[in-house]
Amino acid sequence: MSESEDFRVVLSDAGIVYVDAGVLALHLAGDPRYLPLTRVILGGLRDREFAGLTSAITIYQLLVEPYRSGEERTAERVEMLVAALPGLEVVPVSATVARQAAQVKAQIGGGLPRAIQIATALAGESEVYVTRRSTLRRIAGLGVVQLDAFRQAEGDPQIPA
Repeated sequence: MSESEDFRVVLSDAGIVYVDAGVLALHLAGDPRYLPLTRVILGGLRDREFAGLTSAITIYQLLVEPYRSGEERTAERVEMLVAALPGLEVVPVSATVARQAAQVKAQIGGGLPRAIQIATALAGESEVYVTRRSTLRRIAGLGVVQLDAFRQAEGDPQIPA
């Protein structure tokens, strides 16, 4: 079984998959190193193999650079694309999520966007948190799945030290 197929099985075994902003940014950028994996995620969401969540903070994170670059049309397209992804629910930041984010930040540190992402995943009862890479392996029963672990396993040439 290929690593992409292994990745699909991991996601399909989860009832609810949380997709962080970095994963969507890689897909929207068309990064060829990650497209095989991001396509697995989006295809699984589309085909209802699992449910998907992301936070409204994802929109913020994806729009900063286009606005910084004066590319308002790109920002509009990105926002529309994320809203139109089948099977992916964009969850607003509620008082409950804000409270949970404060607890997350107090326990594991990191920035506010990361705390909100994790709190949204926890509040949404996600079983898997998909990110590009992280030092976290597990968060209060929430498994952390890293794209980099699957991508490297797919045979990216590694430069020996």
